[in-house]
Amino acid sequence: MEDMKEVCVLHGGNSSEREVSLKSGKFIHKSLLKNGYKSYLIDYADLTELEKLKDFDLVFIALHGEEGESGILQSKMDKAGIYYTGSGFEACKNSWDKEICKNILSQRNIPTPDFSVYKTFQEIVESKNKIEEQFHEGVFIKPCKEGSSIDIIKVTDFSKTDLEKIKVDLVDREREFLVERFIEGREFTVGFLNDHILEPLEIITKREFYDYEAKYDDDETQIIKADLDEKDLDTLKVIAKNCFNVFGLSRWGRVDILQDQKGNFFVLELNTVPGMTDHSLFPYAASLMGFSFDELVNEIAK
Repeated sequence: MEDMKEVCVLHGGNSSEREVSLKSGKFIHKSLLKNGYKSYLIDYADLTELEKLKDFDLVFIALHGEEGESGILQSKMDKAGIYYTGSGFEACKNSWDKEICKNILSQRNIPTPDFSVYKTFQEIVESKNKIEEQFHEGVFIKPCKEGSSIDIIKVTDFSKTDLEKIKVDLVDREREFLVERFIEGREFTVGFLNDHILEPLEIITKREFYDYEAKYDDDETQIIKADLDEKDLDTLKVIAKNCFNVFGLSRWGRVDILQDQKGNFFVLELNTVPGMTDHSLFPYAASLMGFSFDELVNEIAK
């Protein structure tokens, strides 16, 4: 694909991560033009026929959420013979669904917080006492298939938490939710770009956790180079590389990892289409390795 010239940046879509995806796509599109590509922005919500993407040498997937990360799109593109950036169907499918992802992590002896799965949020409401007994230190409640911290709830005191009230404000309460043991500690993220494991980052927020607002709107959120000793830094990178290999991610990706107060690491989730906005983690991690944003985009696209 060295002579590739025409690239479609596929972004937007209809998921709850639409606005983030639109921003990522615009940044990528602008960079591709600077890199000498003929770049075209297409909103997935306006795409009527997938076959139209055959007109391009490459589809740069900037779709966040289920439409771009679940593997469904990748599977369709594979069948249609369309070249695209990032990981293939299996890697996307297995990392997108948090239940599947955590089961794979457990099977491969990669530490991840204990969890249970419920078919709807109402089941969680009805199982409140059981959940409190199982996870007395608290929980994170997350949709099994979602990103950008949408519909994620942190509960550390069940007696003061009105789950019925929380249910009303959810984007979608009629879907599977993961109830995951809350672990007090530091949150890190590690990316990879082709053969490079990127510089691990630590996420520091004054909010309850690294939620949607902390990711995209809060200028007080700190993203810093991970301040760890050499042993822990090496351990973090080894865990990340192991995750990328186990799930078969390709070209680029990211894994989020928690360190508890005893120094143990736990994998939270993987991301096959990281954000590419001015607030995004991945471009910053790449910059610490010497990649400008334009060089980063070119590495993913080439």
